[in-house]
Amino acid sequence: MKEVLVKSLGFICIMIIGYTLKKRGFFKKEDGLFLSKIVMNITLPAALIAGASSMNINYVAIIIILVGLISNLFNIVLVKFIQRRNSPVERAISIINCSGYNVGNFAIPFAASFFEPTALLYMCMFDMGNAFMVLGGAYALAKNEVDGSGRLNIKTLIKTLLRSVPFDVLIFLFIMSALKISIPKEVTTIASMIGSANAFLAMLMIGIILEINITKNQVKAVTKLLGMRYLCNVLLSCIFYIFLPVPILAKQMIIVVLFAPLSTISAVYSKMIDSDNPSPALANSISIILGIFIMTGLLIVFA
Repeated sequence: MKEVLVKSLGFICIMIIGYTLKKRGFFKKEDGLFLSKIVMNITLPAALIAGASSMNINYVAIIIILVGLISNLFNIVLVKFIQRRNSPVERAISIINCSGYNVGNFAIPFAASFFEPTALLYMCMFDMGNAFMVLGGAYALAKNEVDGSGRLNIKTLIKTLLRSVPFDVLIFLFIMSALKISIPKEVTTIASMIGSANAFLAMLMIGIILEINITKNQVKAVTKLLGMRYLCNVLLSCIFYIFLPVPILAKQMIIVVLFAPLSTISAVYSKMIDSDNPSPALANSISIILGIFIMTGLLIVFA
């Protein structure tokens, strides 16, 4: 437990360093976006390749991919029911912000220092299902609530997914595993050297892009949004832990991901629905802080 607490504290310290240096003018918010490109296109793919030897394509992988998709759909359906008497715009904002999980930039780096590479692969499998909703599915359903014009464009969605380097790497590793082709040890060794920087860069990036500007008028809206989100994810966690026919490590990683922060793109999509509503951006920042504490608690229990 001591090791988990020390590592978790270390992650929080890195995030605080990034946030503090930004406030002092050493970093700009744009630097966080630059680091996100490094994480998403270099260090995270390298971390995945480093763990390629433990990848095994079987029914578990397929189940976890479906769990990533179903988790989003479950939240959307439940939130629509809870918000059925509210305005279409409120329902749309809730749909976007109560679904979608920040797996690549947050959950994976956070868990990387505590678990074996197989755990990261379970998270990536979840993210494959999650990505279909995060990258456009949830927005299409939300827009449909407002004006009925939102349609899920599968072709556009697939193009967006294929532009994601981690997604492409994961597909490549899936194919290699399915064909029983091993990644050379020399390649995984080099990838491990690069991937070891992933956790540090990701947490520094989170600190740099973190924005906390709270007003009394926003507290109620954000509390409602996050309250619905966590209610849905508590229910999902109980269902998956009891009934899901997968290894215990896979269940643990799914639960950790369910309490990851909102997807960073959710604030962008929310802006496209209601450009004058500051609550989604604030909810995103607060979800990062809550995610750190909740996920640390889960890691203490699981690790």
